[in-house]
Amino acid sequence: MEQIMNNVDDFDKDRESNKYLIPNIARALRILEFLARVKEEASIAQISENFNYPKNSVFRVLKTLEYYGYVEETSRKYRATPRMLYLGYAGMRTKGIVENSIDVMHSLRDEINETILIGTLLGNQVVIIEQLPSFQFIKFTAEIGRRIMLHASAPGKAILSYLPEEEQKNLVNQITFTRYNDNTLPSKSAMMSELETVYKQGFAIDNGEELKDVHCVGAPIFDYRHYPIAAIWIVGPDYRLPSDMFSEVGELVKSHAMKISRRFGYDPGQS
Repeated sequence: MEQIMNNVDDFDKDRESNKYLIPNIARALRILEFLARVKEEASIAQISENFNYPKNSVFRVLKTLEYYGYVEETSRKYRATPRMLYLGYAGMRTKGIVENSIDVMHSLRDEINETILIGTLLGNQVVIIEQLPSFQFIKFTAEIGRRIMLHASAPGKAILSYLPEEEQKNLVNQITFTRYNDNTLPSKSAMMSELETVYKQGFAIDNGEELKDVHCVGAPIFDYRHYPIAAIWIVGPDYRLPSDMFSEVGELVKSHAMKISRRFGYDPGQS
């Protein structure tokens, strides 16, 4: 009885913000999200304990989800099926990275008034897929489709730092460390050290590493698998985007990248 009452209390808290919530639908959605996050199957007891739901309620929810193909049972444990992907992709099937990002790019451009670009990994380079030029008289623009080297760009380092270890290692080994100027990363060891820094702070910088008087600050965009599918970055002349602004601007870019990531199912609370 205590478990049931605690569960009702939790639901009542949710009802404070929305009186139209239906208990069993809320439970089903929470259980689905839980099964989508766990790496292994979960038993009725595990799910019941996690949410403090009565076991008979969990059982009925799971059997309903199983009937409609969203979970499957193996050895008295349940796991999510690929059918869940249908729901996720259905909401995005007519929207790609640019369509899911353009309003956030506008917001970021309006806030900082520098050119905003977005790009994705293509082979061992980053390709620009959209840009919003600054309103400034002097501004940076680039051709859509232009490719950028990984070791001398903010988006390249932002994406590379969050790739799975083997994929990251493979790409770093492919880099020819062309020196554009004294600021360019000169070697694999320097690159790996830089990627560690990027990973810790959540954003990357280009301190004039290809074009000496042009600075960039970028952050990765993730999908529901925590995979870096793209990067968004700011580019401007060094006198308007000096190095002492990198940290502040980095946090700003990171927060906007997070808004886009959430649209692709990214949950920063889950690893």
